[in-house]
Order: sequence, then structure tokens, then C-alpha cells
Amino acid sequence: MSNHPRPLLFGYIRTDVLRSRAELPRVEAQLQACAHREEFCLGTVYVESGHNPGAFDALMAEVSREEAAWGIVVPDLRHMGVVEQLVLTRHELGARMAVLVANVFPRLGGPGAVQPARQVCRSTFES
Repeated sequence: MSNHPRPLLFGYIRTDVLRSRAELPRVEAQLQACAHREEFCLGTVYVESGHNPGAFDALMAEVSREEAAWGIVVPDLRHMGVVEQLVLTRHELGARMAVLVANVFPRLGGPGAVQPARQVCRSTFES
């Protein structure tokens, strides 16, 4: 283990994408595991829900304040809807933010389709 500080990731979860609210602790643990595996430090995990709108705006405000912010980690691409992607590409810092995906599911008929999906952490885009 090295002594250098780990780059900082912020988490983002949309509860409308989850099967139930009870999944939230498990999904948060997936983000933590992904960050740890990829040698990042996971900061605040912002949770967007019907009774708590504005989490993505709060995330972008935190990214603006935190110099050590390297990127965002989401459970899967369903959590980065069109609105979130537009905000990222139009936000000064958001356009340079990497987005990591904790769970990448294989496409039907593609590589890995015969085997169950394994958890991986992959960068999806940087604008």
C-alpha cells in the first residue's frame, strides 16, 4: 500500500431505477467496493429520490467546491439519464468529470452472455 492520497469519487444513485428502496444499502456498498477496488476514495453518495429531488445539483455543487474530485461513480448507466448527461456536458467541471460504472452488464449474445455478469468498474465517458 502506498502513502499517496487516493483520488476522490462522488457517488450518485437514482432510487427510481432501483427495484425497491430496500436495495439502497447494497447499491451504496457496490459503489464503495468499486471505488476501493479501483484505488479511489469514495466521498458523499448523493441519492436522488422523489422525496429528495436535487441530489444531482448538490453533487455538481460539491464537485465545484472540491479540488480533489476526480469523478463520479454510478451503479449502472441507467442512473445517468439524459438530464444528468446534459448537465455534465454543459457544466464547466462536469465536462471534465469521468463517470465510473460499478456494474456493467454484458449485452445479450455478446461476450460474457453465457456466464453471469460479474461486477466490474469501468469508466464510461469523459467529455
